[in-house]
Amino acid sequence: MCHTPQLAGSSSAPTLELLRIFAYGTWSDYKARAQELPELSEAQGTKLKKLTVVALAAQSKLLRYDALMRELELRGVRELEDLLIECIYLGLLAGRLDQHAGHLEVFSCAGRDVHPDEIPQMAATLLEWSRNAASLMGEVSTQLKSFKQQQEDARSAQKELDDKVEAVRATLRENATHGEGFGAGSLDGDARMDFDDDKMRKSGRMKGRHVGPGGKHSARA
Repeated sequence: MCHTPQLAGSSSAPTLELLRIFAYGTWSDYKARAQELPELSEAQGTKLKKLTVVALAAQSKLLRYDALMRELELRGVRELEDLLIECIYLGLLAGRLDQHAGHLEVFSCAGRDVHPDEIPQMAATLLEWSRNAASLMGEVSTQLKSFKQQQEDARSAQKELDDKVEAVRATLRENATHGEGFGAGSLDGDARMDFDDDKMRKSGRMKGRHVGPGGKHSARA
């Protein structure tokens, strides 16, 4: 919005005020000063009413039909919904009409010029947002560093465990190579089999004899 202080107090002052109303005012603002402002054509009045809907949609996400009709001085629901549909088709707002509930549910709306009186509050809001964003970024950075350290610790622990496992495997391979792990008096497979065969033969010979009178062994029949 251009600032034109040279027009204030001049014959063009009413037109300047009307321009300001179209920039960030509403239909009720115009009606309150209609006697001192230029008269609006039907098209201008309709445009200001649409801009008023946008201003109200920026303040609330649920606009009741009865409140809108009073604010815009409309005669009925049909006239109101026609106006709202035009606002949606023009991209001034996105929403859903609910005739049964008697309200407009606002999803989003276009922005309008900022009133000079609203600039300090807007600046304070943006400053607070900037501080919150900086604080959040600091927390994210701290959490990221902690996560990276946890990853490094986990990798180090895994490497230490892998090294220990590999050392045990190497020891087992070395023991197997030198024939360790059976005990000093163990026999190999062939010697064990020969020993078992000898035991079986001796056992068979003993079973083939029996003790006779006088303690002498005799063969069984």
